[in-house]
Order: sequence, then structure tokens, then C-alpha cells
Amino acid sequence: MKKKVIFILIMIILILQYFCFFTKTFAVNQTISQDIENIDSNTCPQIKEMIQNLKKEHSNWNFKILYTDLDWNEVIENEYVGHGSSPRNLVPTSSSYAGEWICPICGDTTYDSGKWHCASQSALKYMMDPRNSLNSSDIFQFLELTYTDYKIETIQAMLKKYDFWNNESYINAIIEASKKYNVNVYYVIARILQEQGNGTSPLVKGEGYNDQYIGVYNVFNIGASGSGKDNVILNGLARAEQEDWTSIELSIDGGVEFISKGYINRGQNTMYLQKFDVDSSETGLYWHQYQQNIMAPQNEGTKLRVAFEECGSIDMDYTFIIPVYKNMPDNICTKPNLDENKITEIDSNLVKCNADPSLRLRDKPNGTYIGEKIYLNEVVTVLEKATEKVGGTYWDLIKKSNGIEGYAARETYEYEENYKLYLVSIKNIDDQKKDESDNDDTKEIIENDKIRINNKTTQITSIPNCTVKDLKEILGEEIIVKDINGEKIQDDLNIATGYKVDEKYTISVLGDVNGDGKMNSADLLVIQKDLLKVKKINNEYKKISADVNQDGIINSADLLKIQKQLLGVSKIEI
Repeated sequence: MKKKVIFILIMIILILQYFCFFTKTFAVNQTISQDIENIDSNTCPQIKEMIQNLKKEHSNWNFKILYTDLDWNEVIENEYVGHGSSPRNLVPTSSSYAGEWICPICGDTTYDSGKWHCASQSALKYMMDPRNSLNSSDIFQFLELTYTDYKIETIQAMLKKYDFWNNESYINAIIEASKKYNVNVYYVIARILQEQGNGTSPLVKGEGYNDQYIGVYNVFNIGASGSGKDNVILNGLARAEQEDWTSIELSIDGGVEFISKGYINRGQNTMYLQKFDVDSSETGLYWHQYQQNIMAPQNEGTKLRVAFEECGSIDMDYTFIIPVYKNMPDNICTKPNLDENKITEIDSNLVKCNADPSLRLRDKPNGTYIGEKIYLNEVVTVLEKATEKVGGTYWDLIKKSNGIEGYAARETYEYEENYKLYLVSIKNIDDQKKDESDNDDTKEIIENDKIRINNKTTQITSIPNCTVKDLKEILGEEIIVKDINGEKIQDDLNIATGYKVDEKYTISVLGDVNGDGKMNSADLLVIQKDLLKVKKINNEYKKISADVNQDGIINSADLLKIQKQLLGVSKIEI
């Protein structure tokens, strides 16, 4: 017994030493204030003015200042750790995050199966400087997610286009669950609308699916993952049955409880604070982060903003918590430079369209499509160059040769992983030639969060549950997808391993090893037989599908990845 007590004491001491050594934290006195007018511009340069500008644009928005009592340089130092083993912060291995985005200590070293680089100090400063996100596009990463007072008019406005959810019983369930678990009511509604739309999914109908799981509901799609529509729905309904969610109201209550635990009610009650742990109220400092991807708060905040915009609720009464630091730099931290050959801005009134096949023109920045497009390599004139983002990108007013004017997106949205400049200056002929070379589809790898297209090897790799429509969003509406029998596949159907696109590309769906378009126990069995050398996987496209973590080796780690997705624990990523 005595030895056991001594052992426990030693372990406690070692754990305390670990956190003291690896995380330099000191006693801090953090406070939150709603007094915007008296923000000290000497210690918090430009913060007050930027918030005041946002208030002019959105008079119902409210702001709180989190005075972290942390030194800016010390924060960056504590975030800039883990080199060579497990960096605290990562950026995607993408042309959008090259050059100064990458940590010079780790250099070209990649992490997590080659998908990530260690983030540089410049990248950290840019993403952590709150002033870079004090705009209408990026502000929602600071949205307060804990419960605040609500207006029934706001709720009704958010739900007015959604007849399924706009009834007294469901609204009361949302309000009561939000109060009970201390979660922002509007955030809960936005999540529900994002997950379920107007309630057409079998997950909220109560009618079951394929004669199974009748009478259960899963409003937040918890555990609803897998390969193919059937698996997604059945897994979600199985989770609902396990949780005994036998009504919409019970599912709302259980779902809100699920999303409240872990971070929202542990002090990290914004998406920014869930990534950058600078709130000391419960979990200490720095180490309790939700993910390593430094783009995550901005990306997730953008999704929430889009949900509010789609609901027509962007100007409702939201509260944002803005963190500020001691000794913040006088000037806003600048965006890290990309590769020196990267074209990053327009320097001429004449520009060429670099979007394949076209860019839509809008009636205002991020406005309505006017029925006109500019096409790949078409030259147009920039009448007005945007200086601020709207909806996540810059919208320049352009004029076509036929006199038609409209707003076009200058570049990809900031939350997109792969950067591309859509309006390229033709002032410099060398830049023009470089851009044409970059568009050579024999050399380019195109990808988004679902699909990767290698034009050189004519290989398409996708995550489970992608459809023909998903492919068309990248390759264009004119493509034809055929199954292994040569039959054309319709837009709403899932693609499968072995399918062909335009008789040129061959598809590998991660996890769909047997090529039936689904990911289930049958695929696990194929991999197990390969590992046991009972029956080897000889087809190259099926090998790609079996290598789910994309490390070039088929092993037990790939089995685990599939199992986790089937159980709803995590999702397979491209």
C-alpha cells in the first residue's frame, strides 16, 4: 500500500513538472468588460475603432473585451512549441500556406500523413491577432457560445422560412435545452438548420429507414457518418436509439447537452478560444486546444456566419468576445508571404479571368447573380478594386468588353484550403505566361475538402459518400461518370472505387475497398485478408482506397480509421 501511495505521488509530481516545463504560465488576472468606449488605444491599438465600425454596420451586435492579462510575445512563444514531435499549431500542406506560413525550424517536415506543416510565428501572429478578424466576414469566430438573453422575434426570424421547425413545441425545446446546458440559443438554431434544413431527412421524420429504427430522432446528426447515404442515416438512427431519443424534443435536449460539454462551458466559449487556449478560467493556458489547425476558428466561424446569412439573421443581436493582450504590436500583424513567385494581388486595371470555366458576376459584393459570366482567359477592366472582404473574399467591380458591369470574386474565399487568384493582372507578360503554365492541367493537383484530382496520374481520390454532383463542382457540369459496367451515373448518386470520369480519370473512394460504393464491415474484411496474406489487394485503385490514412502503407491504422468513421468517432479526410 505504501509503495502504491509513493508511486501516485511521484506521478503527480511528474505531471506537474511537465506542465510547468512545457507551458510557461503565470498567475493572471483576466477580466471581461463591455465598456468599448473606454478601451485604451495605447495598449489595444485600433481595437476600439474597428469595433465601432462594426457597430455602425450592425447596430444590434454587442461586444465584450477579454483582457487576457497575457503578454503578446509570451503567448506566441507558448503557442510556438512542439517542433519535430507534435507542433501545437499546424497549417495545411497547400500552395495557399507556403513560404512564410511554414515554421523555419521544422521546414519541409510534414505531420499527420503529410497533410500539415508546422505553423510559423508569422502565421500564428496573423491568425491570433484579433484585429485581422474584426470584420463582418470573420467576426463569428468570436461569437459567445454560452447562454445569453434572447429575443423571441430573433428566433422567429431565423425560423420563418423553415416551417418544420417553426412550431411552439420545438422552439420551447430549443430554448429550454439552451438554458439547461448553457449554450447560445441562436448557435443551437443555426446548428440545427445547418444539419437538417427544413426537416426532410429520415433522421428527423420518425419513420425510420429501410424498416429499421422507427420512432427515433437525431436532430444534430450525431454519429451519422459512413460511406453512402444508407450507412449515414442508419448509423445516425442507431445512435438515436442508443440514446433513447424518441421525440424531436428529446433529441434536441440530448444534442445540446452533447455539444455543450467539453469546451463551451469550460471557459472556452468561442471558436477562437477553443483553438487558442488563452482563457485561464478552468483549463489553464495553451494546452487544452480543440485542434491543431490554426485556420479552424476562422473556417468554423465562416460556416456559422453563412448559416445566419441564409436565415436572414446576420443583423440580429449577437455578442462577440474579443481577446486582447498586453504589449500588442501597434500595427496589425500582416499576412505571411507565400512563395516569391506567387501572384497575390492585382496591379493593373486590365485583368484576365483565371477561373475555369467561368466566374459569375453579381449585382453587389457577394450579392445576387446577374446572369452574366466572365470566362477563362477573358480580359476585363477593373473599375473598382475592393479594399475589404465581403462574405470571405474581395469583390472587384469589373467591366466586360460588351459594356456589362458586375462584381466578381478576385480570389478564393479565405476559408478555402487551396488559394487561387481569379483576376490576374496582364501588365506583366511573364506573370501571364506563368499563370498559363500554372493552369496546365497536366501538372496541377486540384483538391477541396472532399476530392483530390491528380491530372498528371489521372487519379481521383475522394472521401466516403461523395456524389457525382460533388465531382461536377470541380470538373464542370459537362463531365460524364460511368460505373464499372460503363453505365452513366446520375448526379445525386454516390461515386465508387473503379468508376471512370470521361474515360480519363479513375476514382478511388477512401474506405470503399471492394468498390460497391459503401464503406462497411465488408471493406474491413478485405483489408484484414490482405494483412493476413489470405487474399492480397492487387488492384491499384483499390490499394489507394485501402490506404485510408494515405501514408503509402496498408496496415492496422487504416482499419482503425474506417472503424472510427463507422462508429461516428471521427471522419476520414482527403
